[in-house]
Amino acid sequence: MSVHGDRPATLGETPTAAAEREAKAIERHEARAPVHPIAAARDRFGGIDLPASLVGMLTAIAMLILLGGIVGAAIGAIGYQTGLSGDNVEDVSLASLIGGLVVLAVAYLVGGWTAGRIARYDGARNGLMTAVWTIVLAGALSALAAWFGSEYDVFANVELPQWFDRDALTTAALASGVAAVATMVVAGLLGGLWGTRYHRLADETLLDARELHEVEV
Repeated sequence: MSVHGDRPATLGETPTAAAEREAKAIERHEARAPVHPIAAARDRFGGIDLPASLVGMLTAIAMLILLGGIVGAAIGAIGYQTGLSGDNVEDVSLASLIGGLVVLAVAYLVGGWTAGRIARYDGARNGLMTAVWTIVLAGALSALAAWFGSEYDVFANVELPQWFDRDALTTAALASGVAAVATMVVAGLLGGLWGTRYHRLADETLLDARELHEVEV
């Protein structure tokens, strides 16, 4: 039904012109409609939050070092490409690979949660960025190590993933690297969604839950 009721079309107006007039009337009507406060806040503060995603990355790396040390002490070397050398890169057991992926999943779930909780909106994107920034940082440190010396390869010194190491160019290392990156991305994304869920629950205490359900946050 027309936003103007059953008002007849202008005399001599073609169907195309009538449709265009009706579309413009609908646009004007929607422009006057009040903006939902949650949608307005998301439009203003949503998107990728650089500080939040960087803090999420640092949290994930800290968890990775801590959990990697604990799990590594229990089962030996863990297989997400840490401490690679030409002698042991092919010797990645199933248990070490699973242990490494579990450590990565937990670390980036927590890192993604941190990013989503800080950012408040767009938790999936901010959680995803925790993994992206880690890969960017690993590449940058490897480049510094190649140009200025191995002391700049911080990831190697603390036994973090060595995706850009020349010893990683083997079938086993490449396979574990792909699995590791996929695990980081998925865990970060889920963690980000988990982090923003807290804010959504808080908003539901202030606004009608049925109305809020229709707004993507």
